[in-house]
Formats: sequence, structure tokens, C-alpha cells
Amino acid sequence: MKKSIGKLLFYIKKVYRISLNYKKYENIVWNDLVKLHKDSKWNYGVYEADKHIETNFEISENVSETYFYMVYDNHYHCRVKVLTNFPQEYTTEIFILAAHFNNLLNNGMVIVNVNSGYVEYHTKSDYLVNLIYPGNLNTALIRHFNVSKDIYWAFNKLIKENEEPTFIIADLLRKNEQNNNNA
Repeated sequence: MKKSIGKLLFYIKKVYRISLNYKKYENIVWNDLVKLHKDSKWNYGVYEADKHIETNFEISENVSETYFYMVYDNHYHCRVKVLTNFPQEYTTEIFILAAHFNNLLNNGMVIVNVNSGYVEYHTKSDYLVNLIYPGNLNTALIRHFNVSKDIYWAFNKLIKENEEPTFIIADLLRKNEQNNNNA
């Protein structure tokens, strides 16, 4: 009986959320995102006026990056810079590696900013998905984090080891296939 009441309340909450005015969606998703960070007890900063949160995570061993989680333009966004201040002589290879990732990614984009010399990984999901399934915020955050580690690894392999983009992608695909087989 308690299970059925719980399911019913969950369903009523979903119906209530999607029946609201579309302009209220942003506030609900924002509040869910803030709650997610509070409950997780991560090292983060909340910027209410801009509706974005900055969280520090370890992207590689002993390397932390700032991850940005925002709500705007009817979407929940996840962003992180995976490479900063890249040498200009690597610009062509960086674009090639970014294009390889963008062809493989089901969710998100690798964006190269030549003027500022950085590469970022950016994902977004519609408010409605996050209203109906509030747990999607955490799922999207974790997915973004896990993929960002692979992208970070790849771009650092390019810069530090001068590896060809096609070989980097081949190594990454092989590594991920082995991890999937071992799981």
C-alpha cells in the first residue's frame, strides 16, 4: 500500500511540474540543481543572480578543474574547460581531434575557442526532461564528468605526447571497449 501511495505521489508531482507555466520551469530546475549540490556536499559555489554553480572535481590524477552547471535558454547546461592556453601550432590538430569527438558524441559538443586558446566540453538538456525526471540532473552531471575525463586525457595526450588525433581516438575507443568488456 505504501509503495502505491509513493508511486501515486511521484506521478502527481510530475503532472504538477509539467502543468506549470513554462517560465517557472527554470526556477524549479535551478532549485533542483542547488539541492543536488547541497545534498552531495561537493566543493561548490552558487551564483544565484546568474543561475550557475561552479564545482571543483578531479578530472585527472592530482588535476582539478572547475565544472560549470547552469540553467538558461530553456536548458540545463554542463561545461568544463578540458584544455587551456594551448600552443597555436597545435590549432589544426586540436580542431581535428575536436571533430573526431563531435562525430562520436551522442550528447554534447567539444568547442574550440581559438581567440582565448581553450577547448571545452559542453552538454545541455531541455528543462522538460529535468522536470519530469529530476534525477536526470545528476545523471547528466555524472555522464558529463565521465566523458570530460576522456576528452581531457585525449587533448593532453595530443599536446604533451604529440600523438596524432586519429591514433588518440583509436586508443580511446580501444580503452573504452576493454573497460566495457571488463564491466
